[in-house]
Amino acid sequence: MSEEENNNKIKTQIIPAIHNTVSFRTFLKTEDNKPIAGEKVKYIFYRTNGEKFAEYNPTSDENGMTHITLNINSDVYIEVIYKGNSQYEKRELLTYKTKPSQEEIDKKNNHSYKEKVKSDKLKEKERQKIENIQKYNEHQKDLEKTQDDNVAIELKNVTLSFKVGKDKIDNIKEYVIRTIKRNKEKKTIFKATDDVSLKIYKGEKVGLIGFNGAGKSTLLKIISGVYTPDEGDVIINGNIAPLLSLGAGFDKNYSGRENIFLNGAILGYNEEFLKAKYDEILEFSELGEFIDLPVKNYSSGMLSKLGFSIATIVEPDILILDEVLGVGDVNFRKKSRKKLNSLIESNITVLLVSHSIKEIRSICEKAIWIDKGKVREIGEVNQVCDNYLEAAKNASKDETKKIKPKRF
Repeated sequence: MSEEENNNKIKTQIIPAIHNTVSFRTFLKTEDNKPIAGEKVKYIFYRTNGEKFAEYNPTSDENGMTHITLNINSDVYIEVIYKGNSQYEKRELLTYKTKPSQEEIDKKNNHSYKEKVKSDKLKEKERQKIENIQKYNEHQKDLEKTQDDNVAIELKNVTLSFKVGKDKIDNIKEYVIRTIKRNKEKKTIFKATDDVSLKIYKGEKVGLIGFNGAGKSTLLKIISGVYTPDEGDVIINGNIAPLLSLGAGFDKNYSGRENIFLNGAILGYNEEFLKAKYDEILEFSELGEFIDLPVKNYSSGMLSKLGFSIATIVEPDILILDEVLGVGDVNFRKKSRKKLNSLIESNITVLLVSHSIKEIRSICEKAIWIDKGKVREIGEVNQVCDNYLEAAKNASKDETKKIKPKRF
């Protein structure tokens, strides 16, 4: 409520009610504060441009009050005039500004609040991004000052090429005939990795990203010892648990029990160790009596369970993961995820290949972007992932078809 008063001769009250509806009350009183009844008061309304648009002449009641209520859709000037004898003559000029409805106020405030929150979040995100990059760079400088034995994985100018041909020769007879006729198609050389050099320090969690066919899995197999590079050096400090293709190296005609020792030997475990861990491997795999059946009768899920149980039986110095995180049924996936979390959260070195950028961001602190067999970028995980996703906008569908959110 706003109020204007002068010598108690005339007193005007403006009482807003709901949106654009307002009440005006004027009290006429003598100098000794007695009401003046039966006198007319003139209300004249003007728009802000000076145009007169309404006039009212109510008469004061026994309390000396006049009262009008009306709708006003814009800001106005109000002239209030009481003409009695010369002793009581008074004139007032008020300005009334229309008030927005509560709905308009809420909408405006809500919009402003949302915009402010959005702006604050963007500023905080940018601040956090800069802070993370600074912390990463400082940490890398500290690591670079340490001794060489603090390096878990080092590749020096590593190159590996494959011969690729388009001929489809289905049998020995066709092979011999085409060899004699010398009409076999010449094979082309494809560089899966091309002069790759990088360092991964002990305890680092590193994500390896790149489009389809970039050479990520090949690089992991070189690090794991599956492939020997044509050129360059591979230096590994510590024992590796490579979770690449689970079940790779199983003999289909051997039982699950026999394959524990066969696959364990491939991973570098000796027979005595595997015998001591056999019951633990069997229990974790959940295979039960199926352990004595030939693995050729196993489902893909059963093979994965057995492979995962063998590969993770010990805590390695270096854990390598290549898109093998969705193992077995729902319950086993939860158990395997818990097992992986315990390994990832320890002080071991982790090298993870995944098309899920969300998982790379959540697990890793460093990212290595491989593009057409070469290292395109190494750096703080969020910065590299942002650059990678920006580049993905211009990549082909075949290159990016697997880049989507994916849970373990």
